[in-house]
Amino acid sequence: MRLAPLSPSALPRAKALSSLIGWNQTLADWQVFTEHGAVMACDDGQPELAATVATLRYGPAIAWIGMVLVRPDLRRQGLARAGMEWAVASLHAAGATSIALDATPDGREVYRRMGFTDAWGFSRWHIPPLPRLPGPRPMTETDIPAVLALDAQHFGADRAWLLRRMLTRNPGWVIEAGGRIAAAVLGRDGTRWRQAGPLWAETAPHAQALLAAALPDGGIADLRDGQAFLPWLEAELAAPMRPFTRMVLGEPLPPIGPACVAVLGPEFG
Repeated sequence: MRLAPLSPSALPRAKALSSLIGWNQTLADWQVFTEHGAVMACDDGQPELAATVATLRYGPAIAWIGMVLVRPDLRRQGLARAGMEWAVASLHAAGATSIALDATPDGREVYRRMGFTDAWGFSRWHIPPLPRLPGPRPMTETDIPAVLALDAQHFGADRAWLLRRMLTRNPGWVIEAGGRIAAAVLGRDGTRWRQAGPLWAETAPHAQALLAAALPDGGIADLRDGQAFLPWLEAELAAPMRPFTRMVLGEPLPPIGPACVAVLGPEFG
């Protein structure tokens, strides 16, 4: 099997692959890659594609690799490595100097052998309905510029186009303090769970309040390791599901801002 560009007509089969593996992406998530980045796939005619890999660019220097998926019956046949080699080569050719991804523990060892190095870690948490706390209000259109500035500051690159697209699908929440937007969160729909992220907050109470607002019926969030409010989450019966490591090839990523509580997701950064 060989890699070939994913056709729009095959998007439902790409989503079928991610659902088979247990990931949370919707068809709209997959469309982000085909419309704003690139997706390569191996197609053996089955209802689920055999393998995929996707790339996105965040400005001229920073690029992202995601959706490195292989159908379980075809693993350990070199498909993931072939996809990664294509992704790295194509992004280098396009001028990217920092190529990043979020790795599972198994993937991390593969990527380390390709030259990727660790940046920092986070974990996917399953979060039950939390006690509602005062402070959050629904995000409005006039809030969006300040929210996008928070993301650029704490993520380290401009991805306003992506967050604006996410906001057309789901509302966000903000907390004001001192006449400014001090904390904010976006919500995401998913095939298995509702998801909160990215989430930016300077204090643990703000983070707790925004998680409760964004996930009224429970869901998931990809939370940076070592945060002070994680014991509170565990006391509310939240639990970590899967660890990830943010990794980079080439120039280091911009320093992550201290108020970055939850990431958008491993596929997007």
